[in-house]
Amino acid sequence: MKIGKVKISEYKKDFIASTNLGSDKYSYRKGWYLQIFADDCLGIGEASPLPNISLDSHSQAGYALQGFSVALKDIDYSITLEELLLLSEVHGHEAPSAKFAMQSAIYDVFSKINQTSIAKYLNKKSSQVIKINSIFNKRSIIPIQDTQVLKIKISDSNIYSIKELVEKVYKQYNQDIKLRLDFNGALDLPRAIRICKELSDYNIEYIEQPVLSLDDLYEIRMHSDIPIAVDELLSDYQTAEKIIESDAADVFIIKPSMTGGFCDVKKIVDLARGEQIKIVLTSAFETYIGQAFIAHIASALKIKDYCGIFNISLFKDEVYPKIISSEVNISDIKIHKVT
Repeated sequence: MKIGKVKISEYKKDFIASTNLGSDKYSYRKGWYLQIFADDCLGIGEASPLPNISLDSHSQAGYALQGFSVALKDIDYSITLEELLLLSEVHGHEAPSAKFAMQSAIYDVFSKINQTSIAKYLNKKSSQVIKINSIFNKRSIIPIQDTQVLKIKISDSNIYSIKELVEKVYKQYNQDIKLRLDFNGALDLPRAIRICKELSDYNIEYIEQPVLSLDDLYEIRMHSDIPIAVDELLSDYQTAEKIIESDAADVFIIKPSMTGGFCDVKKIVDLARGEQIKIVLTSAFETYIGQAFIAHIASALKIKDYCGIFNISLFKDEVYPKIISSEVNISDIKIHKVT
């Protein structure tokens, strides 16, 4: 493949409504787009680290992308996929968001040259359909009647208020839906154990990150019939190993844009599957470009559980693929040119 040019552009997009990125609310999302032009094709990637959460910052991601661009500038020969991926490893070593963008653009352009999807390029036996969970939010894209799995952000630690909310949800939706309750590490150990026991009669798929300590997560698992998921504590392969060594989780919530490239995600997925740990891939409030690459990764890795992508309206100028009965067809997810 002969590279024509590489373009990096910074973006700042307003949210439709203020959105929590971690514990803070933001009115906008900012990041970087990387575009690789080659053989009359265009590959695009997005780097958008979460402020104070991702391992790299906005500026660090930008520097990493710039270094990658400079490395490609003087290459006047046909470069291979392996060489480009190696460059992404070098320049994205301490910047997983940038590495995610680099590999998105790389796989996107190679798949287009080969006239196939990213998912099929990564795995010829990739899944055609991805299951998508709903969000308990006014901007949720999936209609109530099509909801199979519903994620609820819990901001209250009062068990009676939580049970009241769950009952309200069942009346609004239906008794057959599975719930995912996300506490973002806000509970202490005694309260987390009590809440898990009090909610044991409800159809809850898992409790997400009730506390932020691996030892406490282990204790909760020993006292709870509800599976426990980790999110904030899972950032790379090393943290995944620690979680498994601590026997602290039943479910891994993986945010690929915070983890790095395709191989980084695959290593964690393979590790989890070897331990019978369920896997859910989710976005980190990226724009369409980032979420599209996550969808293709989920398809390539044949993720069977409901994933958290394209399920909430974030930006006015973006149109998401059609979700029917909580499923999206990977052929409807194409990475297009950014303006």
